[in-house]
Amino acid sequence: MINFRALRFAFAILLLTPMSAHAVSLTLNGNSADLQTDNTQAVYASDSDGGPVLITAVGMSLRGGGVVTDVGVPSMMPDGRVIFGAEVQPKDTNLKPRWNIFIGNADAVPSHRIITALNPKALDGDCTPAFKADPYPVADIDENVAFISAVPHGRDALFFYSHGKLACMVKAGAKTNEGHEIAVLSFGSEQMGDGGQVVFTGFLGASANTADHRQALMLASVTGGVTELAVEGEYGPNHTLYQRPFGLPAALPTTLGTEVAFTAKTPSGAALFLYSGGSMARILPTGTLTSVGPVTFLSAGRPGLMADGTTAVLAGCARMPAIFRLTHQRLDLRIQRGQLTPFGTELESLGDPVLTASGAMFIGATDSDDHEKLYVLSPDDAFFEVGESEFIYRIAMGAEKHHSIFTGTLTVNQHGDFAYLGGR
Repeated sequence: MINFRALRFAFAILLLTPMSAHAVSLTLNGNSADLQTDNTQAVYASDSDGGPVLITAVGMSLRGGGVVTDVGVPSMMPDGRVIFGAEVQPKDTNLKPRWNIFIGNADAVPSHRIITALNPKALDGDCTPAFKADPYPVADIDENVAFISAVPHGRDALFFYSHGKLACMVKAGAKTNEGHEIAVLSFGSEQMGDGGQVVFTGFLGASANTADHRQALMLASVTGGVTELAVEGEYGPNHTLYQRPFGLPAALPTTLGTEVAFTAKTPSGAALFLYSGGSMARILPTGTLTSVGPVTFLSAGRPGLMADGTTAVLAGCARMPAIFRLTHQRLDLRIQRGQLTPFGTELESLGDPVLTASGAMFIGATDSDDHEKLYVLSPDDAFFEVGESEFIYRIAMGAEKHHSIFTGTLTVNQHGDFAYLGGR
């Protein structure tokens, strides 16, 4: 489990220092970090009224038996349910706690709020996950599920679960369609694309030009193999050389196929890239002039993304955190540090933005009273806390008592349904 206070601090460092090999975003999402926080106890998701509902928490019992001992980072499904990993202590206390994947429904009664996502009969054969930590599952509109896990007596694999059947879509040691060995799969990087495609980052083996592993953004499917979209040390659009680190990718299915947005370091700083219609474009490099000065840094978190190619990204201008939206080559400042909240406090630290199909922008932020809140910037520029006014105190204080919100775990689908990790 990630230490989210450390995560927020790391993102602040990214905004104050150049992207470098010492600020690789993937270490914040399980690739090499295995940190604990006693405050991370619960998964919350929005119900049909737009208010947060407790899905499950550490110490709660499951309907089928067992007690939750840890919870993982959630991901919203297109239909409004939430998918997440959780560690469970079986009823037989002689057995060790083990991770599994669950689906939560905020509109269900508490006793039926979560179900197991994977059919136990599918967890057999040569392609079987050996869950050792949070698998960071994601799902698409067809209820296909993708996650990364270790394989018993082997290396890591990207799993794909569809219609009750589990397949190893990619295994470490396999080769891409371009003939390069995949040395490492990056936990927490996977995103669902179009027609069962999965976007993820990892590291390729040494090549003829270098003895080091090279970070890469890849696109995988069960039938189409693994295609390299961007590779460290190779040239992308505008003759831009990709360098490490790559940020976490955001992906969406569109009429043009899978669309992907991500940031990466380049020789001149960093840049935001957009892959759409089979082509890659550099859409926002550092040095771009804005109303608050030149863009000097870009977050290594996931950018916001819409199906029409609109993106949103957390950036730094003269060391001031700000969120920009880029639509058809038009760059607009949307939110910045110091902006007033609906209750008159000021925004201090900003999380990475998430865009919905309507154009609404969700962000997590900490205000000048050191409260972590969830906010929405509507398409008509109204800025408010998540939910209508009657839900504000449910969001900020919880329905019965205060609970903390880990804004770095905010997940929102295209309809505006949201989930996050928090305290009790």
